[in-house]
Amino acid sequence: MILGVLLPHTKLYGGVKRFLELGNIFVAKGHRFIVFTPDGQGPTWFDYKGEMSTFSRIGDTELDALWTTTPEMMPMVKASKARHKIFYHVRKRERIKHLMADKDVEVFACSSNIYEYDLSKYGRKTFKAVGGVTVANYKPKQSYEVKGRPFVVMAYGRIVERVKGTHYVVSACEKLYRQGYDIKLLLYDTPVSETAAQKLRDFKCKCPLEFVIGHPFNRNSELFNRADCFVSAENPHYSGWNNSVAEAMACALPVITSKAGTLDLVEDGVNAIRSARWRFCFAKHIKELYADEELRRRLGTAARESIKRFDWANVAENILEYLKKQDI
Repeated sequence: MILGVLLPHTKLYGGVKRFLELGNIFVAKGHRFIVFTPDGQGPTWFDYKGEMSTFSRIGDTELDALWTTTPEMMPMVKASKARHKIFYHVRKRERIKHLMADKDVEVFACSSNIYEYDLSKYGRKTFKAVGGVTVANYKPKQSYEVKGRPFVVMAYGRIVERVKGTHYVVSACEKLYRQGYDIKLLLYDTPVSETAAQKLRDFKCKCPLEFVIGHPFNRNSELFNRADCFVSAENPHYSGWNNSVAEAMACALPVITSKAGTLDLVEDGVNAIRSARWRFCFAKHIKELYADEELRRRLGTAARESIKRFDWANVAENILEYLKKQDI
């Protein structure tokens, strides 16, 4: 098959990484995969094995399937020669009523969060292309002991996007530190604009902090394994699939998370802790993990095992099976 995706760029975003990961698997399975962007430039941060092209070449390219996550780019998808014209739905707060009513457009949901939203709001059953993470790329945590050092709480540091909820985690850690808990906060981000970079330069925190900027993507497990727990406070009204939680779980790291993008991933109290999106709730759950090494080990081990179901290889195979069935 010849498969393609329209992306606005190939910078380090979870929504971009999703298709680079899938593309490599499609290529390994003997298919062609083409990423179309305005300038046709490939990523510098990821070893992408597929092809790059520009928007101007879409009309000249024969494709079995073409998709995008951006509603504004769907006219290009619909005007293409692709046999399957697909809207891959990854964000809730978008104006897509016209797409959901268009029978010529096939719709993929990146998670059960999105699937249930589409069914409730638009009455449309979409295809669950749920996932994922390449589990083999993440080394599992070996020790859950915290002795003679601070308890390290890790969170995604994309401060420029308040929907990520980083401020809730920061506030919870500051509160615990004031109460005498030996806490250290570990944040990470790769800013992709000057606005984001300035936000990081201006950031202040009232507890011990390490902010890792521009960490190599292919060494993410090294970063995650420096933490004792991972906290995600993302807004559930926006998120479809939670990449950072999936990565943390692949590293066997105990996770505290909101509902955002985690309906598929999290069974509360079994492989992670589900939290209400309030500072005091995150602080309460951090204290629980702080005090209980066995709880950290149990949740982390279960997280690693359960996330294997959402390996990108499984997602790619599900998509290929879907396309083959549609063509029968």
